[in-house]
Amino acid sequence: MGWNLATLATFSETDRTNNLDAMRLVGALLVVIGHAFVLTDHLPVPRLAGIPIQAIGVFVFFSISGYLIARSWHHDPALGPFLIKRALRIFPALAATVLITALVIGPAVSSLAPAEYFATPGAWSYLSSLSLVPQYELPGVFADNPLPTVNGSLWTLGLEFVCYLIVAVVGLVARRLAWAGFACLAVVAICLARLAPEPGALARSFGETAIYFAVGALIYWVGTERLLSLVTVAAIVPVWIVCGALWPDVGVVLSWLAIPVVSLAVGLRRTPVLRRAARFGDLSYGVYLWGYVVQQVVVQYFGALPIALDLAIVVPITAALALGSWHTIEKRALRLKPRAAAERRVLVVPGVWGPVGGTLL
Repeated sequence: MGWNLATLATFSETDRTNNLDAMRLVGALLVVIGHAFVLTDHLPVPRLAGIPIQAIGVFVFFSISGYLIARSWHHDPALGPFLIKRALRIFPALAATVLITALVIGPAVSSLAPAEYFATPGAWSYLSSLSLVPQYELPGVFADNPLPTVNGSLWTLGLEFVCYLIVAVVGLVARRLAWAGFACLAVVAICLARLAPEPGALARSFGETAIYFAVGALIYWVGTERLLSLVTVAAIVPVWIVCGALWPDVGVVLSWLAIPVVSLAVGLRRTPVLRRAARFGDLSYGVYLWGYVVQQVVVQYFGALPIALDLAIVVPITAALALGSWHTIEKRALRLKPRAAAERRVLVVPGVWGPVGGTLL
């Protein structure tokens, strides 16, 4: 992979000296902005290279996640700690969001009386979202909004966790051929994205997102992040945007490379302001979890406001909830990560998945 010991010695799973936190936050905000157009019925949603901006935000998340999760396994290839770390990152904040939505916000905004609300099975079936099988409706909640969906952002979390499991399988089975495993994932994802019969079908949704995860993982594994300069971005982005504007299907295909390259080329740099995006907390996941619910509440009470005004209300409230989520739930949960991930120092031979002894980190 072209790394020397000095480079590897600087590695840390919690390293926050680059712009990746900023890029994740940009991805989350793109999702919020795109959903603002959908939930207030101000259509069409803005597109870039033929792709709705909220979808681009999701693809940014998956691209960065593929890179970081492959890196995480590479530096600590132990199944138990790997799964525990992934679960601690996803489930505590998700549980808080789902429970507060179903048990507090739901009865408060529902058109049903609280007793009737809680007597309706739908109030409790919503809790299946805790198992990454999302439910999108609560009884009487947001029924008069343009869309009655309670939290349309939850659909990606199960797909993301499947990608985590695939990384573990590739790491355990392929080992030295991990790049081939991620290449196979990319091929399967492309087939699902292009051949699955219906937009929105689970197989198609997985394909459309897993492509970016696979490319992000490949960029890490084959060491091509060295090539992710701003010159590369300047060469790729105009071609992608022009082709996407003229031929949307071509723009989608080019995005499989363009979005991961841009996300990681910018994210892996150390820009003075951007690298401090998480100075007060990593808000990206909280913004992603809470943005949709906050938007629906605003629409219920204020109607379809102009987009700028809607976002002026939604973004600060969502950021405050995300800040609370980070400091009260997410950061504390991450302290429970297996100590081996933080303390065991392993020398990893470039190109080989696994420890060979020695100290490194």
